[in-house]
Amino acid sequence: MRNARIRLIAEMGLAVALAVGLNAIFTLAFPVRMPFGGSFSLIMVPIVLMALMRGPWVGIAVGVLVGFSDLMFDPFVVSIPQMLLDYPIAYGLVGLAGIFTLRTPATGTDATAAATASTSTTATTKAGLQRLMVYAALGTIVGGLARLAAHVLSGVIFFGQYAPALQNVWVYSLVYNLTFMGPNIVAVAICATMAYPLVRRVVMQTEATQPSSCA
Repeated sequence: MRNARIRLIAEMGLAVALAVGLNAIFTLAFPVRMPFGGSFSLIMVPIVLMALMRGPWVGIAVGVLVGFSDLMFDPFVVSIPQMLLDYPIAYGLVGLAGIFTLRTPATGTDATAAATASTSTTATTKAGLQRLMVYAALGTIVGGLARLAAHVLSGVIFFGQYAPALQNVWVYSLVYNLTFMGPNIVAVAICATMAYPLVRRVVMQTEATQPSSCA
């Protein structure tokens, strides 16, 4: 459906723009940066929300775009493989949060009643709200840990020489990356848990009131 494709592209563009904006705000508010890259930011929130709303593949695509955007505005590059692993791959993996998506009905005349019913029974009831919040938290944890794994691997391969002589390089990389990824995952989980039910309800209500086009 043409309208659905256009809406999806617009949503992806908005998510990328929000991620870049959030990252810029937190870069100014918290200028502290790890010596080999890494900082506190809510840049993952739009990726997680898109993944939860539209599924893991859309989330991965948004994450890759956000990764390249972050590379342009806040680069820390020692080689092309490291760049790919720490930016588009790492942020793309955040899209795995979408494995916890609750599928929205397909747009169209037959979906209008279903979307409205789903909105009222899933997003407004206490049990439904709790379910959405749990899914958002779990999705954030999965996506955040996947990104952490990419950074840890990058640390072992490209920055392992900086590990103390008596410390295992994997432990060094894990501790280093947890220093900023731990607070990031917690903060993003809190934000996504609060935002996901509202975002899902607004999107579904919008879809239910817009006619589809088969052109």
